[in-house]
Amino acid sequence: MTYNKDFIVRLIFTALLFAPLIAGIVLKKRNKLDPDKMCVLIIMTGILLRVLYIYHTKVTVRQHDVGSFSELDGGHAAYIMYLYRRHHLPQFDPRTVDQFYHPPLHHIISALWLALMNLLGVDMVTDAPETLQALTMGYSSLFCVFAYKAFKRLHLKDKGLVLATAFVTFHPTLIILSGSINNDMLSGLFAMLAIYLTIKWSQDKKWSSIILLAFSIGLGMMTKLTVGLLAPAVAAVFLVVLIRNRKSFWKFILQFISFGIICIPLGLAWVIRNYLKFDVPFNYVPLLPTTSGQYIDMPIFRRLTDLGLYQLSSPFIQWKPDGDPYNEHNPVIAMFKTAMFDEGTYFRHSITLQSFCAMLLLCNIVISIIAVIGLVMMWIKYPRIKFHHKLFITLISLVIFGNFIIFCTNYPHVCTQNMRYCLPLIFTAAAVCGMLIERDKLNSNFFRTCKGVLCRGTAAFCALSSIMVIAMGFYYLPQR
Repeated sequence: MTYNKDFIVRLIFTALLFAPLIAGIVLKKRNKLDPDKMCVLIIMTGILLRVLYIYHTKVTVRQHDVGSFSELDGGHAAYIMYLYRRHHLPQFDPRTVDQFYHPPLHHIISALWLALMNLLGVDMVTDAPETLQALTMGYSSLFCVFAYKAFKRLHLKDKGLVLATAFVTFHPTLIILSGSINNDMLSGLFAMLAIYLTIKWSQDKKWSSIILLAFSIGLGMMTKLTVGLLAPAVAAVFLVVLIRNRKSFWKFILQFISFGIICIPLGLAWVIRNYLKFDVPFNYVPLLPTTSGQYIDMPIFRRLTDLGLYQLSSPFIQWKPDGDPYNEHNPVIAMFKTAMFDEGTYFRHSITLQSFCAMLLLCNIVISIIAVIGLVMMWIKYPRIKFHHKLFITLISLVIFGNFIIFCTNYPHVCTQNMRYCLPLIFTAAAVCGMLIERDKLNSNFFRTCKGVLCRGTAAFCALSSIMVIAMGFYYLPQR
């Protein structure tokens, strides 16, 4: 049997995934494999996995609100094409065209990328749109790099650093979003950069750090307004540092003023413009009709307290319009499922591959439960972690998760229960798990069990995530 060219290329990409593993084995035999080198090899493997993913994933597959590259159709693709062709922001009420209400930074960068592709002679109809995934793949890869740098700043080392970096790098949400050409991944990158820079500034207190932090939050909000949800956690760090350095009061006040002068105009420019020109509310998000097939006609308390095991009969999110027995309605369970498989149902005709998906979901649930335990224990048993860093991580977790629940309450549809709205939680979960692993003084049977499960569970999580991504590249591949 002969296989087509795509099969051979994907096979080569898959084989390349083993290169970092082989390099790690060689370094281990030479006693040169330290945790930092392991993290570099992990991130390299994650980048190769993303390259494989975007190679076999077209811009029409596993997207969110993207639509087609026609200005009249609406969606993120139309938004990008509008900016590419018109060279200016929309001169009409953005509520009248689907997804045009979003801040424009991601779409501007994408339009400039298409202009570059045009200069290079790339076909603008078939090939250039596909190259947009190179941008989102880069954003996803940089998310992993800055997460690693943030873990280092939090003094993670040894197994904790490796585990946290691996969890982020192989997280399916970040891999799937590496091929999604909407604004989720760029906003996630700016959020991750803001987290890293906040930790960095709290340690070095340099002007350069706080200026870069201001730009990261401001530009993040110019990509997606939800990056502004980091503000309470950042403000808490500012306040704690100010109180502890009262002798340098005016230095920090000047830094905070400079931060606001940069961040606030950048972050709010789009919503202020739309409010003044078209009377668009600052917090505008379009509401789907209650007649929609994915509408959830159930109060939020009942949704949150429904923990029936029937919801775990499938690892994939349930859509009644697609023939599933019910609409996924519990936001927490939906978050677990979409974190691993977005909103898709994979490998419909393979019981073996679906069983791997079920095991991946189980690993995610177990790791998440241990992460919640780690978040609580961070306040009790981790004296090495500074108070303002504990406060920072806790506030990020509570605000992002709390906003997610509010969002699911106000917009009761299946599609609102997606992990893509909670990307910073991937970092905080990894961080507290890494801290738990490195707490040698937690020697009770319970915590020894937690740490053992966490190490083995994370290894299984990374392996199963890789298997899923690789299988997605071959499952529907036609043979010749």
